[in-house]
Amino acid sequence: MKLSVLLQAIERTWKEQDAQITRVTDDSRLCEPNSVFVCHDAAEEYAAEALRRGAVLVIAPRPMLSQPCITVENTRRAYSALCRAFFGTPDRRLTLAAVTGTSGKTTVASMLAYLLEMNGRRCGLLSTVTNAAEDSTMTTPDPFALYAAMQAMVDAGKEFCVLEASSQGLAEERLHGLTFSLGIFTNLGHDHLDVHGTFERYRDAKLRLFAQSEAAVVNLDDPNAAAVIAACPGRSQTFSLRCDAADFTAKELRRAEDGQSFVLVGDRLIHRFSLRLPGDFNVENAMAAVVAAMHLGLSVDDCADALRTFSGVRGRMELLETPLPFHVMIDFAHTPESLRRALLSLRRLCRRRLIVVFGCGGDRDKTKRAQMGSVALGCSDLAVITSDNPRTEDPAAIIDDIMSGTEKSKTPVFIREDRRSAIEFALSKAKPGDLVLLAGKGHETYQLVGTEKRPFDERAIVADWIRKENEKTASRRA
Repeated sequence: MKLSVLLQAIERTWKEQDAQITRVTDDSRLCEPNSVFVCHDAAEEYAAEALRRGAVLVIAPRPMLSQPCITVENTRRAYSALCRAFFGTPDRRLTLAAVTGTSGKTTVASMLAYLLEMNGRRCGLLSTVTNAAEDSTMTTPDPFALYAAMQAMVDAGKEFCVLEASSQGLAEERLHGLTFSLGIFTNLGHDHLDVHGTFERYRDAKLRLFAQSEAAVVNLDDPNAAAVIAACPGRSQTFSLRCDAADFTAKELRRAEDGQSFVLVGDRLIHRFSLRLPGDFNVENAMAAVVAAMHLGLSVDDCADALRTFSGVRGRMELLETPLPFHVMIDFAHTPESLRRALLSLRRLCRRRLIVVFGCGGDRDKTKRAQMGSVALGCSDLAVITSDNPRTEDPAAIIDDIMSGTEKSKTPVFIREDRRSAIEFALSKAKPGDLVLLAGKGHETYQLVGTEKRPFDERAIVADWIRKENEKTASRRA
């Protein structure tokens, strides 16, 4: 795309060389010949590096010294607009639906995409677990990766795109300029205050999605539901586990170890759904996905038939298949609310003791650590506190923060700083009928220690422990 055409997206012109642009980026290290570099903080050293690597133009919030530069008021919005234009606005050829909330985003997004796909609607998915973008560790991709993924969806014949909208992604304007046919709200809890500073700013970042949505599906059981509904200019449909004032409610919940069922009740609608996932929160997730799918054109029968075959998402209440006489589950629960929901749901299914292994991430929101400790010990029968991506913090200091919330608990608690050792210890303590929850890592197959990303797959660790125990048993018999 010619530079002159690209700049129309931000209503700017450039009288110098009208180059054929090869890339738009806000990372000077990714610049290449004939690229455009967006410099969010007007740092001269980054702009100089970008030009050395071949950038033909810098876009910044203020003029740069001796640089080919255009200034804009909001560089993040400009970056999103330029990336969108660079890929030819692929979003216009897709029906967009986005999910936001503290918990449940990945499951709802995956479930909705599955319902659409199983009913012949070709759908692309951008989520924490299944991400076609360049940086799959980001819940909401960088704009260049986002639009590259959308263009790939269009090229593959997709009609729909379902994505997760994170609070940080919304605050950083990664979704600026998009119009969503549907925004979906799951819930709002305590998370990412290290990024946003206050809960109010965190909530307001989430609400941005609904200002860009033509309609909304909202969890009425969350205290922030009214704010979400007010933020959306179009119609909102609500769902609830408890409130009959919602448009859709769940009745007659029947729980079992291998799944559950519920009756969805709405205006002129009563239909039983079967779900292969445990937990009341997964009923909420299913309701959100089903109501969204019906809004997007599926019938209730279409949704029910597809939902019963949905096997879940890796690292979200994932039951490991083992020969052990107790259950082992992996879940991404890493906030006080998500951990509480997970443990309380598993409590209903657990025949004997509920054992939890968990930690808190380093260089992240410290205020939730004591709360996590309090929740874990208050909702389990045995807790093992360990590391979870300590990054550049001292793991022992993180564990001390967690332990400050456990002072009044009588629940047995053990500390194993090394997470592998913690998992092995919990497995060794488990007895027939117990349930062991490995919380916090979920789909992740790495551990962030210092600045190093080390391989760490909890599934492999459990399998390795089982192998070693079998070898010990065989040796004793010999």
